[in-house]
Amino acid sequence: MQNRFNVQVTWDAEAEMWVADSDDIPGLAAEAPDDKSLWEKLEALIPELLTLNEVRLKPNQDIEIMLNFQPRKERIQLPNAA
Repeated sequence: MQNRFNVQVTWDAEAEMWVADSDDIPGLAAEAPDDKSLWEKLEALIPELLTLNEVRLKPNQDIEIMLNFQPRKERIQLPNAA
């Protein structure tokens, strides 16, 4: 088991927002006007959702989030509180 999760990020031109969701993280839905603001939201939201959904994490291993922008990918690391 790894603490790696994929998040899809798309640009909503009508709303002028980056929108993030994930099949790996139940309940994840976030939006922000720029990628930095989105990352900040995700850093706070993802650990909370993983805890609320009782997702089992491998102990002593950070949470790795793959942000799948089209066409690029970004990676962020979050501390594992488990």
